[in-house]
Amino acid sequence: MPQPEPAAVMMLDCITDDDVGRKLRVAGRMLTYDSPTALVLLSSSSHGLLVDASLLVDPDAVLSPVKWGGTLDPNVDYNWMRERKAWVWVIGWLEKAEPNLRIPEPPPYTSPLDVDASIVLKALNISPARDLDIVGLQSALAAMGEVPPTTYPV
Repeated sequence: MPQPEPAAVMMLDCITDDDVGRKLRVAGRMLTYDSPTALVLLSSSSHGLLVDASLLVDPDAVLSPVKWGGTLDPNVDYNWMRERKAWVWVIGWLEKAEPNLRIPEPPPYTSPLDVDASIVLKALNISPARDLDIVGLQSALAAMGEVPPTTYPV
């Protein structure tokens, strides 16, 4: 049985057009979730990334309290949809975005983000990362040569 292609772990500020077509694993704070479009705005420091969560969201399960015996599917953690500014891990394929893709409005209490609207991460999995040490992750990736060393505010 063939093994799935591994995802490259990257920091948001290192993702460029050159990474289109790659399977990535990124961590960031979930700032917004736009339910009509299933778009998530992910951020880390002053950088943002658009995430298309349409493959993960079953609108019937999210909106219906009677599905799965009165609760959501117990095998799926939907908490990432409700917890703003929570750290999440996202695994997906980086793709070119549709030309008319609208960036969800970030919350007013956040600093302006540098978001490349020409790329979008097509999510295969989004999971909470409550105990994530983002500084430690950045240091580990820098040591591996994946990202240039930068200081991230916590």
